[in-house]
Amino acid sequence: MKTITKKGLYGIVIGAIAFMAGCGTEKITVDYVMPARAIADISKVNVAAINVEANVRGGLAGDNKRNAGLVKQLLAMRLYKEGYYQVADNLWSNPNGASELEKMIKEKDAGHGYATLAAMGQGSEKVVIDLTLDLELDSRPVQKNMAFTLTTTPYMNAVKKDKKTGKLVEVLDRDGVPVRVPDGKNAQIQRVNQPVTVYELVANGTLKAKFKGVKGKDAPAKYENTFTIRVPETDRFDSAKPSQLKALAAVVTPAVNGVVADISPYKESRELVVTDDGDERVVYLLNAKAFPEVVTVVEELEKNGKATFADFENLGIAFEAMGEFFNARDAYAKAEKTKPDSATARAGSRRVAAALSGQKAVKASGAKQNKDIKFSK
Repeated sequence: MKTITKKGLYGIVIGAIAFMAGCGTEKITVDYVMPARAIADISKVNVAAINVEANVRGGLAGDNKRNAGLVKQLLAMRLYKEGYYQVADNLWSNPNGASELEKMIKEKDAGHGYATLAAMGQGSEKVVIDLTLDLELDSRPVQKNMAFTLTTTPYMNAVKKDKKTGKLVEVLDRDGVPVRVPDGKNAQIQRVNQPVTVYELVANGTLKAKFKGVKGKDAPAKYENTFTIRVPETDRFDSAKPSQLKALAAVVTPAVNGVVADISPYKESRELVVTDDGDERVVYLLNAKAFPEVVTVVEELEKNGKATFADFENLGIAFEAMGEFFNARDAYAKAEKTKPDSATARAGSRRVAAALSGQKAVKASGAKQNKDIKFSK
């Protein structure tokens, strides 16, 4: 455990106070690996085999064969990138190494990613992910009042100091005409609302996902879910009519992410809120993101019998921020013991428990290439 002297701690606290006074409270964002919501072990699912049936209607319908291909690519990409089941895991877990893999790929004449995955023989259960997209997709021009800032800057004659007399004289160009320059001091700022034409993306539909096993069997487990498709607010309006593929990707992506969260360990980010009722030094250090020093101070408080509920809760946040979820679990347990009716301490305990389950799920699925995930126990 990192330790610091009392003198060094005093300096850090003073520095943190000065920092906080100048910058305000900083947000503490923590990344977690969350366990799959519905399926415990995605390694038994042949995610290389994804069937998509697309039925898109409306002004941005496009070609349904191409639509199905886009949805398939989105799901595969997110399973392997946002999710934690990686393509290379199959190679790393193959005892015969790359030469055997290359042989399988040649036999399949694989020239692209899906064929390569199929050649790897991923998923002994031969489970297929079946997706059915039923969607009305269109865009329409609408009038919106947009706020603009108009700045009117007057011009004035440029002047300079005459070297001989020291007086200000006008600056002239080669033809003897006065040079004009912006007069920023007298600029006028006006805020106006101007109606403009923008395009609103409209989508209504569902994305159904289920596992389809051999001969209709539910293997390795039964899975079926339906996701409602709505336009994300961030993609709702655009200054130009969106392309068909861009519009489809925007509205389908949240539903695809829902499928990933159901069947694969996935990444999630959350902002943690510091408990201000604790020791002032701990609060300042935590807001300054001096997490190891927070641990040192709270350990000192606990040793002297002065640690409060808020101190233990802030200790849990510090451990979470450092990715030490086992220690965070213990800190939140102490907070709950000190204040059994605390909703925030219970939430912290549930949060780190889910994070630990996510780490366990990643290890179980054999995702060895995710070296940024550290398992302390």
